[in-house]
Amino acid sequence: MAKVAGNLDVKFESWMQDWPLEVANPARLSDFLHHYEIEKDIERRRLIAELIAYSLNDAFSLARPSTEMLERAGKVMRTHVDLLEYWACRDAATADDTFALTAWIRTL
Repeated sequence: MAKVAGNLDVKFESWMQDWPLEVANPARLSDFLHHYEIEKDIERRRLIAELIAYSLNDAFSLARPSTEMLERAGKVMRTHVDLLEYWACRDAATADDTFALTAWIRTL
C-alpha cells in the first residue's frame, strides 16, 4: 500500500484500516485509472482497483460520472470479480442496503 500511495500521491499510514475508503477522491478518478492502466504489478493493480471503486462510489453519490469514465472503470472492475461481487450487494433486501454505484456495477 505504501508504494501505491506514493505513486498516486495519496496519504498512507500503517494504522489506516480502510485505506482505499480513507483516500478515495472522485476528483482524481481519471488519475487513478491512468495509474491502473500503466501499473504492471498484479497486487498493486488490485489496490488501485479498490481505490477506483471507492472513488467511483463517492462520484455516484454526487452525480453520475461521464460515459468515458464509466467505460474505463468498467474495464477495471470486470478484471476484479471479487470487487464486482462486493459492490453488487446481491444479498441486499432494499436499495438502502446498497452503495451509490451498485446499480451501475450490476450492469457489468
